[in-house]
Amino acid sequence: MMFTGMKKRSTWLAGVLMVALLAGATSLLAADKPAPDFTLQDTAGKNYSLSQFKGKVVVLNFFTIWCQPCREEMPDLSAINNENKDKGVQVLGICLNADPNQLRFFVKQMNLSYPILAGTDKVNQDYGSIIAVPTTFFISKDGKITKKIEGSRTKADFLSMIKPLM
Repeated sequence: MMFTGMKKRSTWLAGVLMVALLAGATSLLAADKPAPDFTLQDTAGKNYSLSQFKGKVVVLNFFTIWCQPCREEMPDLSAINNENKDKGVQVLGICLNADPNQLRFFVKQMNLSYPILAGTDKVNQDYGSIIAVPTTFFISKDGKITKKIEGSRTKADFLSMIKPLM
């Protein structure tokens, strides 16, 4: 009896691992594809397009203003932007689902040094319908997505993913 139950669990676990491996393979296949271009406004009404940063490594961070892990990683993203902008790195934040007034207040409150853009349904869909925040894309100098991560990271984690692209 015990062996049969263990065998069922092993089969179930093997199935879960296979799904996880396939999901990982899918995201690896998605890497190295051109990042969808967009034009979005920051809190001051200035337009930013992804294409204007071609030739730079872009760290594209999707977030919401009520997401605590998003808030926790933003000072690190700001520091990365400040310390590496002269080295060809640009951090961009795209806020999903925020009122423009709330977003302006949020940017001021957080004292962020990188452009924070008001997201749209289209940009959300173009980047795979973001459901987990924060979600960060790493875009190479030639405009291709090299990596997508979900969840917050430390400054050291971000730098380890940026350095090979510089």
